[in-house]
Amino acid sequence: MSSNETSGASMLRSRARTLSNPRDIQEPFLLIDPGNHPDSHFQKRMSPIRYAIRSHLVQFTTTQSGKLAKWQSKHRTPLLDVFFSYTAIMGSHTFYVVCLPMPVWLGQYEVTKDLVYILGYSIYLSGFFKDFCCLPRPRAPPLHRITLSKYTEKEYGAPSSHCANATGVTLYVIWRLFQNGTFSWFWKLVALALVSFYYFTLVIGRVYCGMHGMLDLISGAIIGVICMVGTILLKYFLKYVPYETYWWFPLWSVLWGLFLLFYHIEPVDECPCFADSVAFIGVVVGLELGDWTMHRWNWAGVYEIYYSGLVNCLGKFVVGVTCVVIWKYLLSKPIVYWILINVFKISDDRKENSKELEKRIKQNDKECPLFVGFPKIDIIGRYIIYAGIPLTVLLVTPKAISLCGL
Repeated sequence: MSSNETSGASMLRSRARTLSNPRDIQEPFLLIDPGNHPDSHFQKRMSPIRYAIRSHLVQFTTTQSGKLAKWQSKHRTPLLDVFFSYTAIMGSHTFYVVCLPMPVWLGQYEVTKDLVYILGYSIYLSGFFKDFCCLPRPRAPPLHRITLSKYTEKEYGAPSSHCANATGVTLYVIWRLFQNGTFSWFWKLVALALVSFYYFTLVIGRVYCGMHGMLDLISGAIIGVICMVGTILLKYFLKYVPYETYWWFPLWSVLWGLFLLFYHIEPVDECPCFADSVAFIGVVVGLELGDWTMHRWNWAGVYEIYYSGLVNCLGKFVVGVTCVVIWKYLLSKPIVYWILINVFKISDDRKENSKELEKRIKQNDKECPLFVGFPKIDIIGRYIIYAGIPLTVLLVTPKAISLCGL
């Protein structure tokens, strides 16, 4: 966010806080957040069906802020502020990028594979419907937004991607727990208590932090259930499909991912959640390419990794995370963008996009600008960079672990 935009937002919120009654807050004080413009703003930029859906749903978000603010003020403490702001990280895409590979290095590749599908499509669907409906977050003020990520504040409200992720992961862990015959009931109950704590911490935290209302949480939970059940059903029905024998499978996977991204719905106001969709669809496609490669060429890869003691696994974590960090933060961006620009001759439209966004902000720094668009080279580049993470995990880290004698 630019300094002009930050100062404008600060002035608006400061002035709005002087109003004693939440119902007295007028639209001009809130336009810095996406989704708060008058209905006419959306009607002329949406199809009739899309606008009708938004008009029906927005009635559940326009009156929620006062009640949520009362609940927040009743339960708020400095300790809980710190707790819920930091535990929200457990629903971020960076957290999943670091943690999703860990079951692989414990010899549980299938767990990571399932979770990638659940989380990838939870993020995509929640982002798609956020941009489709353009529904606002609960208004602040009267709520206080408690977050370590100002990026998240710029997104629409419903559905909640945190809730979608938490629901999908929690249901999956419970499903795995009660399919496992090696754990005693005592340890199953302990694990159930831990995953329940994780779930309710994330979900209640979204309300406590002033980031989401009930419609956001319910719609997010529905998406999480759909993605979890869909993943398990597809896994069951496609269990014996020999996809590794089909040469066209990698091409289909890449093109399907690009189709999902380039035909993603465009929001009315500027909203950054599409970037997470690009990242996770890239991860899904990278997983499919890596999995296909291992089966097609009889490359054992991660199937050679087994649990062999806590110290040994810690060593694998160090080697594995190091490989991922080297790819993601050191090698990927310069290599990928150089190839896209110099080999494939893709136009670098990042500066044009940034200038247009800055222009719109300068024209009116008191409201969220209209959607400019995501640079095409960033869609392709980010897609490839994140596809490289599972390829690194599946094909590179097993060799690195073996070379390190682990």
